[in-house]
Amino acid sequence: MSTTSTPKIDLYNQDKIIYVGTANFNKNYGVGQRSSVFQRRDLDELFSEIQNNDNIYLETSQNYEGVEELIGKYATGKLPNKIAIKISPNISDTVISVISMVKKSLDKVGQKSFQSVLLHNPEILSHENNVDIVHGLQQCINLGLTKSIGISSYKSQQILEVKKRFPQFTNFQINENVVDQKNYKNKDLISLSKSGNKIFVRSIFLQGNLLVNYSDLPFFFTTQKEVFENFIKLCKMNKVSQIKCCLDYAKQILWSSGIVVGINKFADLTDIVENFSSAIKVNDFSIDVLDSFYSDPRNWIDL
Repeated sequence: MSTTSTPKIDLYNQDKIIYVGTANFNKNYGVGQRSSVFQRRDLDELFSEIQNNDNIYLETSQNYEGVEELIGKYATGKLPNKIAIKISPNISDTVISVISMVKKSLDKVGQKSFQSVLLHNPEILSHENNVDIVHGLQQCINLGLTKSIGISSYKSQQILEVKKRFPQFTNFQINENVVDQKNYKNKDLISLSKSGNKIFVRSIFLQGNLLVNYSDLPFFFTTQKEVFENFIKLCKMNKVSQIKCCLDYAKQILWSSGIVVGINKFADLTDIVENFSSAIKVNDFSIDVLDSFYSDPRNWIDL
């Protein structure tokens, strides 16, 4: 497997985007630290690939300590309009402070403009300063600081409600995977996508837990063991790897504009793109799914 460049996305998915997440670029990420720190020696290769591949982008957050500075160190000026940033304004923020927040992140990552700015905490829109926050984000578009704005969410209903209130939001993220399936055929999300909005799928590997044997799962998944066992049986029945099955599922989500994935090294990206670009082998995902409590990673911290 070559580590010099990744394959081009196949024609079926030519408009699909792969965002490389950066939560583990400076420390372990995920439950049980399933993800290891990204290998620094691969950063130049990764950023070069993102720079030259129309289908691969970078996703980061102001909450990922030290990551923005790391991107700036290795990729200054290389990734204009190729980075999505998640920000977390608070109830005291104003139009000016939101703009300043985005400018500060641009300075850190060494770019002139983001592809998208997303609210990492969309619940902030329920507070009195929501108009100021949204106006600040809109001004970021007007000033050329970003091409689009939106939210990162765990609930489809929240995305739909936010879109109704603030139609200028056009870019969204939501978690979905083969052992969740709550939004697989969500007609409202399909309609939203068809009307020109971009919706990206997070957690397609369930923070890496769909890529291991069920015997290696965190203890709190014990009651959900059968779900994972059946998923692995599905993979074996179709003679595909677990990563291929997850990606086949993601490719067939009609409302999806692409995926957000975490990698530990550049070769992982090559593996993901190869599997994402290859012909679909699994199209029947009739398996039991996780209890809704366990499919939401926000609940794991208390277990």
